[in-house]
Amino acid sequence: MKPFDLNAEFLGVSLFPAIWSFRSFVKDNMLKTLEEEGILEPDVDTWYDIKMILNFYKNIVKNYGPHTTFQLGKSIPGNAVFPPNMDTIQKGFELINVGYHMNHRNGYVGFYKLVSHDMEKKEIVMQCYNPYPCDFDRGLFTAMARKFQSGIRVVVDETKPTKKKGGNESWYIISYR
Repeated sequence: MKPFDLNAEFLGVSLFPAIWSFRSFVKDNMLKTLEEEGILEPDVDTWYDIKMILNFYKNIVKNYGPHTTFQLGKSIPGNAVFPPNMDTIQKGFELINVGYHMNHRNGYVGFYKLVSHDMEKKEIVMQCYNPYPCDFDRGLFTAMARKFQSGIRVVVDETKPTKKKGGNESWYIISYR
């Protein structure tokens, strides 16, 4: 697959509202981490170098662990720019990639792909070829599925490559009731 373009940019709205929603201790430390990356006054309407955000997530994973990274991912459907007409779980997952590219520009940043949706089994398979942490993607999928269904379970498909094991992609199985 094509490598990621580290000259790409991300839109501030895709991250900063999530940070601002954390309790003061965590929020203050995350804002300090952003400052260390050169983001002194986070603005939702500004485009930023993707290397800054990737370093930010690397620090969050290292210093706060998978739960906080998962929480950041869960905030995306409520904050980032997404196309209209997301009125079913199928459309929601189909449009994640569109939303992803609406919040990134000026370079290849990978993709989110709905591989299959078995409506009888109530199971979705997603492929994620992007530079973001697995727990972030898992949080994103959990929140997106909860917009439409209950009884959500999101797991990494361990039979496929994973970013946690050094790959550039991860596959997820999303089940619901």
